[in-house]
Amino acid sequence: MPSRPPSALHRDARLLASREETPGYLELEMECPDIAGAAQPGQFLMLRAWPGSDPYLPRPFDILTADPARGRLELFLKVEGRGTELLRALAPGATLRLTGPLGRPILLEEPGLSSVALLVRGAGAAAVVHLAEQAAGRGLAVYAILSASTAARIVCRRHLEGPCRELLVATDDGSEGYAGPAGDLLDRLLDRQRAAGRPEDHPQVDRVYTCGSRRFARHVQDLDRRGLARGFVFLEGLMACGLGDCHGCAVPRADGQGYHLVCRDGPHFPAAEVKLP
Repeated sequence: MPSRPPSALHRDARLLASREETPGYLELEMECPDIAGAAQPGQFLMLRAWPGSDPYLPRPFDILTADPARGRLELFLKVEGRGTELLRALAPGATLRLTGPLGRPILLEEPGLSSVALLVRGAGAAAVVHLAEQAAGRGLAVYAILSASTAARIVCRRHLEGPCRELLVATDDGSEGYAGPAGDLLDRLLDRQRAAGRPEDHPQVDRVYTCGSRRFARHVQDLDRRGLARGFVFLEGLMACGLGDCHGCAVPRADGQGYHLVCRDGPHFPAAEVKLP
């Protein structure tokens, strides 16, 4: 049985603010110094904030931002079930029970790493905000491509505008930005950078991270397979514990040698290491 992540903490947090700037999407700001101080890009936490046993299980959420100096962190979630409806009803001052940070952090110390691109859709954007902030703080160029069905459903823009050198938008209905697959914008970005005469102005994208769309994950896998960019995919799974005990979030390994667990081995994976359905 896999051991529990040594960084996992069990703490109570105090809700400071609840914002629904885009209908159906909720941002929770809370105070929890221990977890805010330990959280790294790419990690998530399990949250429970309701009395009784309905729902019985906690819910997993990406850590949107973490501010160790102030002891605060933010979560971003789509309201689509009983658990998230209960979270929407919470008032400032409420207590939330957190377990985290969970999952493997994204490390940015790799020699020669100069630029990352983010291809995300809907609430999947929440998974990369902390990454974008940390990457920009290390002097890396950050490019983001936000995708949604319509302009009204573009989320996390205000969090990404600051750290990103360039932020592009694609909508299915053409109501904002590019009217077509967001993967086209990523391809154009990579083509433009390969053709750039001044690498300092357009540093080559070293890594591409994607979240929120299985179609995007396949696109990034293809880019990785062709050697055009190193791809990484965020995956979701049915989690009861978030600690690697229940094995509800298993995904097949690309080499056919068993399974990865999203909670323990992810939630982000090198694109070549997982088999997508």
